[in-house]
Amino acid sequence: MRYEMYLKLAKEILGVAKGGSGRMKGAWWWNEEVKEKVKAKREAYVALVSSGVKDKKEVNVVRYEIAKTEAKKSVVVAKNNIYERFYHRLESKECKKEVFKLARVSK
Repeated sequence: MRYEMYLKLAKEILGVAKGGSGRMKGAWWWNEEVKEKVKAKREAYVALVSSGVKDKKEVNVVRYEIAKTEAKKSVVVAKNNIYERFYHRLESKECKKEVFKLARVSK
């Protein structure tokens, strides 16, 4: 009873924070290849966690490590490609708004 009263008072005084959208900020550079690699990495992780037998677990560890490195490589390649195009567009006079996008991303 007391706990509920304190909780109600705290909500009235402090307010309640809204939950975030759960979306990744800065993921505007993701492409289909990155999505596929990350999905494969997640599936390999689920297989690793759910494997109980020692032999099976060792195989799943190797599969997960390979999927993880492939996902990292595809992320690096995608970021490099998109930023290279982005900086090339910045050199032109017509894309002044892109500077603000860059400032928002770098926060």
